[in-house]
Amino acid sequence: MDQLLGVGLAWSDPESQRIQGRGPACAGRGGNSMRFPATWYNAFMNSERLEGGRQRSGVAETIEMHPWMRRCAALLLAFVASLAMAQAGEIFNTDFSKGDFVKLGWIAKGPWQILDYGADKPDLANNPGKVVRLPGNGQETGLLTKKFKSITNPASLTLTFDGGYGWGAKDHAHGLTILILDGEGNGYVFLNMRVKAIWGAQWAQVAQYEWPEQLNWAPAEIDTTQASVVDGGGLKTYTITRNASGKWTFNCNGWKGGPLTFTNTTTTTFSQVVLFSKPNVDDIVYNKIKLKTTAK
Repeated sequence: MDQLLGVGLAWSDPESQRIQGRGPACAGRGGNSMRFPATWYNAFMNSERLEGGRQRSGVAETIEMHPWMRRCAALLLAFVASLAMAQAGEIFNTDFSKGDFVKLGWIAKGPWQILDYGADKPDLANNPGKVVRLPGNGQETGLLTKKFKSITNPASLTLTFDGGYGWGAKDHAHGLTILILDGEGNGYVFLNMRVKAIWGAQWAQVAQYEWPEQLNWAPAEIDTTQASVVDGGGLKTYTITRNASGKWTFNCNGWKGGPLTFTNTTTTTFSQVVLFSKPNVDDIVYNKIKLKTTAK
């Protein structure tokens, strides 16, 4: 992931066609698959019980089904079922008003801070309370990473987060960037650009923590402008979903237009969520980040 640090960056907009990544778009990597011992597992699953405890597979073949084989098969099937169940439900739910990065299980690189914009402004409208921010006008790239046990092709995946900007005009073209990746840095990046344009919402594949200079834009205009926290704009709630067929949806309750949708199954295993910000932005702000899945 250190590839994301220390690289000069610009957002993917008509004035600047370069965003994080070095080199052309790369194909991601698919998820892992499990293989069973074919000799005894297939015999167990495809055979019929005969009197005397013998098994028949096909017409002529017979094998003895030993008790240990039945126990092993039952344990294996129970294990596979438990894996599916383990992938279901809430994976994590972070509220930065309830602790620091270490306590909440996030890895911070860069000058991230937890603060309350309304601490000295008691009349601040829509004050979101304590949030995590990367300060504007800095010189460092920020990465904030949450790792979790791998999830492989769940029936559904839903990532929600509150996002916004500490200050600046509502149409400053600076972006919220969030990535959903596997353990090797393959996956997808989603970008909200705070502008009224077809490039207001974007996505791209990520390969080993790198993504192409040109991201994919929405097919129609989306108004993703957002007033800053200090101007009473608060935070908006963003939602990223994926179904078992690899259809992704990126949406926000503050957009006019959208959602942004696409289908891609290049990466099907996920084990980390990364918040990303380049230097010199309008205080990129996040909170209440939650990931949940359902099993097939």
